[in-house]
Amino acid sequence: MKEYMIKSQNINMQKVHEMSEGDMSFEKELLTAIYSSVVDLRSKYLEGIGQKDEKTIHQARHKIKPTLAIFELKSLMAVLQKGKEIISTEGLEGNLKQHQEEFVRVVDEVLRDLEEIIE
Repeated sequence: MKEYMIKSQNINMQKVHEMSEGDMSFEKELLTAIYSSVVDLRSKYLEGIGQKDEKTIHQARHKIKPTLAIFELKSLMAVLQKGKEIISTEGLEGNLKQHQEEFVRVVDEVLRDLEEIIE
């Protein structure tokens, strides 16, 4: 794993380091858990969009909310908030294609960042 001082636009590494109290092994476990959470979000959120199932989308957002807040995954928070607003104003019958594409792009960026940090 690379040194914790790595700068990431997608995750606050200082928060990760503070939580791990300098234990690099725990830090790697923490980052791996965050990675798994983002992978799960991607799967469930896209499933919800594909099935036009607002409950699945809501559950996916809700499940990762603490991780987003604690580790300041701001780009992911922003795209999820935007999706929530689109769904609340246009419903699931609206055009979610652009939002879905943006969501996938942001999630993929976050996952790439995490992969680089974990290795």
